[in-house]
Amino acid sequence: MIEIAAAIAAAGSAVNTIKKAISVGRDAADLGAQFIKFFDAKEQIQEADIEHSNGPKLLNFLSKGSVEARAFEITLAKHKTAEMERDLKELCYYTVGREFYENMLIERRRIRKARLDAARKRAARKRAVIDGVLIAILLVAGISLIIFMVWLIKTKGAY
Repeated sequence: MIEIAAAIAAAGSAVNTIKKAISVGRDAADLGAQFIKFFDAKEQIQEADIEHSNGPKLLNFLSKGSVEARAFEITLAKHKTAEMERDLKELCYYTVGREFYENMLIERRRIRKARLDAARKRAARKRAVIDGVLIAILLVAGISLIIFMVWLIKTKGAY
């Protein structure tokens, strides 16, 4: 499972660094690494949400904590990153311009769609593998039980 708390901390750190740098006169265009750090953290949170939603149900069932706690953690993280992104949007509008930010959003949507599709496929593949293994285990256990029962009946009948 992706650690959501670490992703939120990384996003918050990046936003705070950007705000401080801009307040002392640095240009937002010079802070690309911090913007990348923020958006990477935001993407980790989205992937955690997809993994939780589309991943193996057994792993969600067996994971630590309640389902409600995981849902709360993901929802809170999404809410916090949305607030941070609004702040970054305003900073970009005032420093590098609206056109730059809107072009970045267009490119981001294209890349994000591809990555989220890949995350969905990974989660579905993982779910299929785990479900397949569980079915195989249950099948082997069932056949073993039948063989054991037949063996018991044959040995009891021999006495």
